[in-house]
Amino acid sequence: MKTKRMILISASVLFFAGCSLTGGGGNDGGAYRSDDGGKTFSPKVAVDQNKNISSVDGLSLTVNPGNGNIVYLGTKSSGIFKSENAGDSWKQLQVALTMPTKIYSLAIDPRNPDVLFATAAIGGRGKIVRSEDAGATWQEIYSEPTTTGVVLSLAINPQKPENIFAGTDQGQIIFSEDSGNTWRNLYWAEKGQAVYKIAIDSVDPDLAYFVLFQSGVLRTTDGGQTFQELARHARTDTFSFSEKLNGAVSLKTDPQRGGWVYVGDSEGLLRSQDKGDSWEVVKTLSRPSEINIRSIAINPQNSDEIVCTVAQEFYKSVDGGVNWLPIQLKVNRTLEVVEYNPQNPAQIFVAMNQR
Repeated sequence: MKTKRMILISASVLFFAGCSLTGGGGNDGGAYRSDDGGKTFSPKVAVDQNKNISSVDGLSLTVNPGNGNIVYLGTKSSGIFKSENAGDSWKQLQVALTMPTKIYSLAIDPRNPDVLFATAAIGGRGKIVRSEDAGATWQEIYSEPTTTGVVLSLAINPQKPENIFAGTDQGQIIFSEDSGNTWRNLYWAEKGQAVYKIAIDSVDPDLAYFVLFQSGVLRTTDGGQTFQELARHARTDTFSFSEKLNGAVSLKTDPQRGGWVYVGDSEGLLRSQDKGDSWEVVKTLSRPSEINIRSIAINPQNSDEIVCTVAQEFYKSVDGGVNWLPIQLKVNRTLEVVEYNPQNPAQIFVAMNQR
């Protein structure tokens, strides 16, 4: 399972020429940013005076936890772009010699933000790569044994950053306790459902959640030694049944409240305040059975402020999900990922993807 190979590459080389990097078509791709808490958004796609990423499809986005001006955008076919000025301009990082490079997820070490992890499809094979110099050079630290599997998800433990979970499209969960130098197998989903999203509790380092794509949610309470499939139980007499969290697509843990977790599934936006033992429906404005909640984010300085994205719509609540402000972006792409600037929560980033 373990593969380790050095890829020392300069990040100064751009892979493209002309006005815009090839992507899914149209000029509403790349990243958008709001500077007023989500009331308005504008495209942030410039590379230089002659190049931009307006046709690039974004699959992942992460913001430096110690410096919100540093943003990384993972794309469907063009690797990773980095901004050092909150998206006003971007440069392409050369993650691998082989193009295209598809970046499924990105994660930054919270204690050392120069350390960055990405799950990628490089040369048709699923891999995990790591940078220890803020994206200048990359090291391959894991590779799938065949070309049929990819690594979709990765999460770093905020309390123990050397501990990392990753999940594959074949239903496997792997784990590293030495910052990705070595890995071990933890779990195989019974029906091979893709491990689509991973989130770790902000307080309890042994508590983590895993979305099996449109199939359910797993939980570990002991750092990955055992796993339980979560079900929706009643918190009050309103519900008298128990059912799996089918249709799950998105996942987020509260950055301040331990034991609080959100899931976007076919029932809409679900919230648990007790580590997933019971769930309540947080009513949004969309019809969840028809359109998935693609992403969820919570203000890192105010847990009552929740945002989520559905198709081309951005929703924001400042009262814990009771009332919502809908913002329609004039785009054709889907709002794939939403993230706050940790230092300035009025600044919100969205990655755009054509589905």
